[in-house]
Amino acid sequence: MDKLYIFIQKAPNAQKVAVLAMLMGMIVGGHYWFVYQDQAEDLAKQDKVLIKLEEELQEKQEIAGNLSMFKKKVEFLQQKLEEKRKNLPDDANMDQLLKTLNELSEKSDIRIVKFTPKPEVKKNFYAEIPVQMVIQGNYHEITTFFDKVAKEDRIINITNIVMEKPEEKSGKIVLDASCLAKTFRALPPQQQAAAAGAK
Repeated sequence: MDKLYIFIQKAPNAQKVAVLAMLMGMIVGGHYWFVYQDQAEDLAKQDKVLIKLEEELQEKQEIAGNLSMFKKKVEFLQQKLEEKRKNLPDDANMDQLLKTLNELSEKSDIRIVKFTPKPEVKKNFYAEIPVQMVIQGNYHEITTFFDKVAKEDRIINITNIVMEKPEEKSGKIVLDASCLAKTFRALPPQQQAAAAGAK
């Protein structure tokens, strides 16, 4: 150790400076390579995480600021969904359908003579529920009944209308009108999958 100390003392100043510079360079290089570079990479990752968190915070602050608007939008969409459920209910509800048609027939002064439900037909996301009907009334009363049916919230299509057997009753011509009334119901997801598989 003493020899190294004596050697360093006898070395010219230029060599001492060069050795010192080389040692400093190695220390700085080693620090950069083993410490600073890893820390710089970690810092860059943390910066990205911070930027993402700041964006999320800003987004959530905007949502919080507009919370009342979002609540109103949700209420509006729920109201629309309820309206659509009236058009396309989840079940066949044949009792309600018959009750509705009876009420409409009374308002139109016609009589439902026959009401025969047929097997339902499953489609992609809904099922058709056909009902064979025979009604009696004069032409104007029958068309009034069909018009009232068309204005119902629940979708009811009337097709295959045949009017026959005109007969005079109480001073008016009464007809028998046979028709196919079709209403619909929404299929739950598992039945939609089954209907798609059946195709």
